[in-house]
Amino acid sequence: MQDTDLALLIDRFMRRIHFGLQSKAHAYATARVGPGGGIVLLTLSEMGCPSLHDLTRRVARDKSQMTRTIRSLEAKGLVQRQTSPQDARVSLISLTEDGKQVVQGLQRAVADTIGEILAPLSETDEEALRHLLAKALGDP
Repeated sequence: MQDTDLALLIDRFMRRIHFGLQSKAHAYATARVGPGGGIVLLTLSEMGCPSLHDLTRRVARDKSQMTRTIRSLEAKGLVQRQTSPQDARVSLISLTEDGKQVVQGLQRAVADTIGEILAPLSETDEEALRHLLAKALGDP
């Protein structure tokens, strides 16, 4: 059985993050990647050098949408595509140095936004939350 109250709290938390990031967009949107591009860049920073297929699946987009996003990010010099050495039919996507700098800005904006939301928590509360989130996400 699902806990509706917990689900609604998590939904409110996610919306606060979303709105907080929107309010900071002017400060970190210098590369003009948009929310979808930002999600792709942040996901690439976690995944390393995934195939286009794996990246598409991770961010739950359709292939044509992802192809357009990757082309846009390539044109801005933020990602690069290379052929897989194991399978010439597979494109691998990675961040460029400029892309890594944009990701650092995005990560700072996310950290600032979440820091503002979590400000009422003690260090002990934050550590407990960190542990629970890592557990829920399957991180070690």
